[in-house]
Amino acid sequence: MKGRKFLEAEKVKRATVGFIVSLIGGILILINGALFVAASAIAVRMAAMRMAPILVPAGLIAFMGAIGLIFGVLVVIGAILIYMPGKEVIGGILVLVFSILSIIIGGGFIIGLILGIVGGALGIAKK
Repeated sequence: MKGRKFLEAEKVKRATVGFIVSLIGGILILINGALFVAASAIAVRMAAMRMAPILVPAGLIAFMGAIGLIFGVLVVIGAILIYMPGKEVIGGILVLVFSILSIIIGGGFIIGLILGIVGGALGIAKK
């Protein structure tokens, strides 16, 4: 009996490709956001040392970095939802929406944006 239940559980189809592609896109968006936060810290340090004037307020750069980190985390959460049977569609929608919104900070070097859109579409299609 246990073997039969194991085989039935094994038949659960997961959107593995959509999960992997979305996860990579989310990680790239996270890295892009982290670089914005690091750039703001460097700009503040350089201004404090009077090495360079701040042309763009460092707070704005840090805010954009924080937005990028939030979008990246939400894309990763959507990727995890894509991998869960029965939650592929909501995960795919989450990945699509926040991947598109990540264009504000550069979309994970644009590659993260593209991978997020493709992964979200694959998640919705359950592939």
